[in-house]
Amino acid sequence: MILSGAESFMNFEKPKEFLISEAVKNDLLKLDKDLINNLVEYSDKLKKRITQLQSLVRELRQPLEAAQGMEEEYLSNPLHSFPLIRHMHQDWHYIEKFMKHPMGQDEINFLIMKLPELPSLEHAKDAAKAMYRIATTYNATPWEMSEGLVDGLQFGISQTHLTPLDFFEIGKLCFQWEHTQPALIWFTSTPIFEEYAPTYEVLGFRLNDVALMIARCLTEMGLKDAAQDILIEQSYTPENTSRLIDLYETHSAYRRDFKPYMPSDYIHLCRSSYIPSPSRLHCRYNSTTSPFLILAPLKMEEISLDPYIIVYHDVLSAKKIEEIIRLGDPRLQPTQVLHKELGNIRNNERTALGTWLSGHTLDPLNWKLLRYMSQRIRYITGLKVMDLFPLQLIKYGFGAHYAPHYDFFNSTNRGVRTNGDRMATALFYLNDAPHGGATVFPDLNLKVNAERGKVLFWYNLKGETHDLVEETEHGACPVIKGFKYGE
Repeated sequence: MILSGAESFMNFEKPKEFLISEAVKNDLLKLDKDLINNLVEYSDKLKKRITQLQSLVRELRQPLEAAQGMEEEYLSNPLHSFPLIRHMHQDWHYIEKFMKHPMGQDEINFLIMKLPELPSLEHAKDAAKAMYRIATTYNATPWEMSEGLVDGLQFGISQTHLTPLDFFEIGKLCFQWEHTQPALIWFTSTPIFEEYAPTYEVLGFRLNDVALMIARCLTEMGLKDAAQDILIEQSYTPENTSRLIDLYETHSAYRRDFKPYMPSDYIHLCRSSYIPSPSRLHCRYNSTTSPFLILAPLKMEEISLDPYIIVYHDVLSAKKIEEIIRLGDPRLQPTQVLHKELGNIRNNERTALGTWLSGHTLDPLNWKLLRYMSQRIRYITGLKVMDLFPLQLIKYGFGAHYAPHYDFFNSTNRGVRTNGDRMATALFYLNDAPHGGATVFPDLNLKVNAERGKVLFWYNLKGETHDLVEETEHGACPVIKGFKYGE
């Protein structure tokens, strides 16, 4: 988006963004492969030790099997007594040393060394939130999400599915946000394979955990008898079952964790099932907002007259788009929103990366791009725009969105009193995002799909009175696959 003001680019190590950065996700996939190969080497060493021990057991059992049922006669023979005494004196001490000898330490050290490179708990939560946003916005069931069926389209590879641990984590997130019914659906949809139970336990997950969360959801919903039945099926005694139900009622839910703002009208517009009514407005060439456009008019599409919202097509060349992304991509950081009391904060309403390209953040050699973009904005809007107008580059990854919001502030904001409010917005789309990522205006029933080279423009304030145009509330739909660049 083109927004007033700029931010300085801080010179610190850029945190890894596992949800949005394709390069980081590729590195993570490679690391997973290396760790699996490391685990195979560790497993091979275990197998070798087990083979040695099994061979040793067979060797040690031979005398015992020979003496079975005739112990006195067997031990009366010195050829049997001596080996027994020597064996008991000597062999078990060596076996003790063998059992205590460290094994696979190189593989353990390799894993320890790589642990800091893994996603943090916060990253894992963000990934679960992204899946929740996709499922909720596009009305996908847990089974459809696992099969890669979202918004009527097939994504991913049919051989890959969500694991029981994936289902469980998304269910816990729903429960944490007090979405008890969706949480119950995720928990009851969790595929249970008894033969894999020992494997899951290594990963800190017991099949019993799913039943406990189902019982907890049912208790939250007032279905105590059904919750008791679930617990009894898990071999809990009636006394323990009653204690658990009482505990669930006393501690009814997790503490609320900034449940995302996703109103139904926003969700309705985001889905592919929404078909806009035929517009009576016009598509034409604009040659009036600037003398330059007389020679090179821009393709313009009016999508709303009150408030006035227009779309320009083919505004930026592929070369300019690539230049913007090349300069901005290395600078991207998690975006923030303005809180009236806390200032700039990161929260669930906006989940993307962003950076400012300005005269302060770019080398003077790259100011030519800023001047070019400033001139394009003048051509489009007819407004007076400073020569090095700061640009904000935004990148949305899978599940990333921007909840419905206004681009204007108001007179209570300190920055507005100093610099003025945001009169207008010009949103440049820098790539095609065919699956999700549309910009929607819930109050106007408008939806604009993200297409490369397109520019969306509207006024946030009325020209003469500077009254706020509240109908311009808008949001960015969650991206289902790939990513979306906007400026």
